[in-house]
Amino acid sequence: MGQIDDLNGSSLPDILRRLRALEFASNQNNMAVGRGGIRVHSGGVITIENGGLVVTGSAEIVGELLASGVIVLSGEVTVSGPLTVVDGGKITAGSIELNPDGSAKFGTLTIDPDGKVTTGSTIIHPDGSAEFGDMTISATGKITSGTAEINPDGSATFGQFTIAANGDLESDGSLDINGPATLNNDLTVAAGKKITLGGLTLENTGTGGGTLNFPNGSFSSSTTFGMLVASAVAVEIGAPNVKVTGIPTTSGVTPNVYLDGFGNLKKIIP
Repeated sequence: MGQIDDLNGSSLPDILRRLRALEFASNQNNMAVGRGGIRVHSGGVITIENGGLVVTGSAEIVGELLASGVIVLSGEVTVSGPLTVVDGGKITAGSIELNPDGSAKFGTLTIDPDGKVTTGSTIIHPDGSAEFGDMTISATGKITSGTAEINPDGSATFGQFTIAANGDLESDGSLDINGPATLNNDLTVAAGKKITLGGLTLENTGTGGGTLNFPNGSFSSSTTFGMLVASAVAVEIGAPNVKVTGIPTTSGVTPNVYLDGFGNLKKIIP
């Protein structure tokens, strides 16, 4: 049935009725927004209680995004600007940890705030020194491992064996050479020391003296007695010509030395 609109009557009661109905109406359970979108201005906010926000497509935030609690990102994340972590924040990715104080952890490798790097038994310090198990490298470049030391000036110590910076070698132990060896300069033996070559020894007996020892004899020299040839068996000189100089002369004595046909020198007994 049609209604008659009384143009002379007031519409205020109808407006109030509609406002009252809207005021006490139930909240909308579903709402759709078309291309016009929703605009919140003048300090207004959108509050979601006991629900969530699902965005299919893209979400653009112009300004500052403030988030507290747990933020879960899945998929690829791209940061095109500076990333700042403050107030004790820590970045963790698997076994990787990055801290705001400059320290970090990459699996078994750690970096302290002062720059010290540690992995297993290896430690590298900011001053350039390092430790690799039992081996250490000082900030000046000295390498130490057990009783071995290698210095930046070229000198080194290996137990009882030392190498001076000028190349001099010194050892309190024995030296074994299993291969060929060539000596291109003098070999000095201290007083009272020997060089042994099988049954042959060369001994430095002191200033002006020395001895060449054989198993059955020796050659000796000193400032006291001059030259001495000694043998427990015999002394034989074999040469086409034998010349002896510097022998003192004498007269009025009976000869007491005889040289036989075999070249043997014998003493004549009266």
